[in-house]
Amino acid sequence: MKKIGQSKFEYKAIDVTDSDSIFPVKSKLYNKKKSNGIIITNELFDALPHHLFSIKDGVVFEKYVQTKNNNFSEIIEAPSDSCIEDRLSQISYDLDNIQGEIICKKNKIMNQFKSVLDKGYLLTIDYGMKEKDLFYNGKKNTFMSVISNHSFQDNYFHTPGLSDITFQVDMEDLNNEFQKIGFSNNFISSQRQFLYDLGLGEALLHLSKLEINQEEIIKNRYAINQLIKPNGMGNYFVRLDSNFDNSISFDELEFNQNHVKMFPLLEQFPQRFELPSIYNQNIIVNEELNK
Repeated sequence: MKKIGQSKFEYKAIDVTDSDSIFPVKSKLYNKKKSNGIIITNELFDALPHHLFSIKDGVVFEKYVQTKNNNFSEIIEAPSDSCIEDRLSQISYDLDNIQGEIICKKNKIMNQFKSVLDKGYLLTIDYGMKEKDLFYNGKKNTFMSVISNHSFQDNYFHTPGLSDITFQVDMEDLNNEFQKIGFSNNFISSQRQFLYDLGLGEALLHLSKLEINQEEIIKNRYAINQLIKPNGMGNYFVRLDSNFDNSISFDELEFNQNHVKMFPLLEQFPQRFELPSIYNQNIIVNEELNK
């Protein structure tokens, strides 16, 4: 914050609906006065609507959904938006007989970023892939994820409106969109490394010394571990972009011990944080969580 001349600041949380939490969440940001600050997006771009496409014998089609006899089915027709072919035309190698997904109409949200930030940062936490991993010949399946009650589904017609449908973020495309509004990248890191750089290790050490029962410590450590597992959420990307010349180094950070002591414990253990039956406490503590 010092780098953008801010000694005093406020935090505003935005989501699709209002809710009460540690920080009250609002569905709209009122009094959007342009200022110096930081916009933090957590799994935003993966949740924006995408167009599903298919290339067959060199021809680009788009996938649509139709209803018949109260059932959903998929059909393939000509693209509804030129953005699909525009994005594919930027790829230097020929693509054929593949399926994929492309995000369109990003400028609206990018322009909102630009409208509230005079000088500042965009901190993006999400999951995505590089162009070569998203688009390649013979790609038969999309990278769309359909999640319902914390379980992955194969069919995106599963409980329409109640399932969470997300996509892999196109990293090169995101770079281009940020550059269009004057932002350049400072760093890209894994979520695992980013959290450790910010002091997660110290916070875990503090947790182990708290005067709470061992079961609570284990469940909290297991929940935290889901954020840093190398083969899971730990591989999410964290990137920092800014619209002014600056340098960021985690070596300059000094851990605020008061913040470490404010470590948020789970007051209730959601179902997804219950310890799997295949684990026993010794395995979790000694192997899984001490990596």
